[in-house]
Amino acid sequence: MGWVDADAVGLWTEGKVSYGDNYGSSHMRVIYWTVLVSALSGSAAATTAQSVRDCLTADTGVGIATFWYIGHAGWAVKTSDHLLIFDYRESHEPPQEPSLANGFIDAAEIADQATIVFVTHQHGDHYDPKIFQWSDTVRDIRYVFGWNVATDRETVRMLGSRETREIGAVEISTINHEFDGVPEVAFLVTVDGLVIYHSGDHGTVTDDPNPTFVDNIDYLSSLRRQIDLAFVSTFGRIGGGLVNAGDRYTIEKLRPRALFPMHRGGNEELYERFAREISREDVKTAVYYANRRGDRFTYAGGRVSRK
Repeated sequence: MGWVDADAVGLWTEGKVSYGDNYGSSHMRVIYWTVLVSALSGSAAATTAQSVRDCLTADTGVGIATFWYIGHAGWAVKTSDHLLIFDYRESHEPPQEPSLANGFIDAAEIADQATIVFVTHQHGDHYDPKIFQWSDTVRDIRYVFGWNVATDRETVRMLGSRETREIGAVEISTINHEFDGVPEVAFLVTVDGLVIYHSGDHGTVTDDPNPTFVDNIDYLSSLRRQIDLAFVSTFGRIGGGLVNAGDRYTIEKLRPRALFPMHRGGNEELYERFAREISREDVKTAVYYANRRGDRFTYAGGRVSRK
C-alpha cells in the first residue's frame, strides 16, 4: 500500500483535534494531515474468489463495510447484513471467471446475500439491463431505480422529489436533477450503522455550480447525517484541472469521513490526480482512490484500508 508523500505536498499540520466519543478521548495532541490522501494501489496478487466469499460470509459488526470498485461509477458494498450494488455496468466482456475480485458480478457468488441494487439513471454507463438476470440466482434481491425504468420486474422506483423510502431496516433518500434532460437521482443510504452517499451523475464542471446542484447539496447537509463513505463522480473543470467548485462544495458541506472519486472508467489514473489536486486545498476529508476494477477496501472506525 502506498501513500501520497505528505511532506512533498505540504500537508503536515500540528494542532489539537477533537475526536469525540467515536475515538475514546476528547482531545489529543497529534500530528495530522489537513487532508489524508491514500494512494491505495493494487496489491501484487489480485483478491481471490475465496477471499471474496470470506468477506461476504464474515460476521462483522455494524458500522463496518468491505467494498469493491466495480468500474466507472460502480461499487459493491458489503455491510454486516446487506450487499449494496451501485450503478453496475459491463463496459467489456467479463473474464472467464467473473467475481467481485476482478470487478464483475457473478450471481452465484452473491446468491446468499440480502442484495439491494441501486441505479441512479438510465445512461448506459450507469445502467446495464443484465442486472435483472441476477434475480434468477440471488434469493433475496431488490432493485431501486431513480427513474421509471421500463420493466415488468418488481422494482422500487423513487420518482418523487427528494423521496425517502425504507426497505426493511435500510433507509434510502434521494436528491433529483435533470441536468441533461434525463431524470436522475443521487442516493443517500443509511444501513447497518453506516451512511453511504452515491452521487450518480450529480456533478458540475464549472466554478459557478448550477443552483439546483447547490440546493441539493444543501438539502443533504440539512439532514445532518454523518456520511461515512461518499462515492462522488468527478467531471473535471472547464478551463483545466480535475477539481471544480462543485467538488469542493460537496466536500465542505457534507464532510464525509472518506471520499472516493469515480466516473473515470478506463482512465482510473485520473482518480489519483484528483486526490493529489484536492490535497492542496484546505478540506478535511480523507480522499482515497481505486486503481483498477476489483480493488477492495475496508471501512471501520472512520478509516479506510486497502486489502
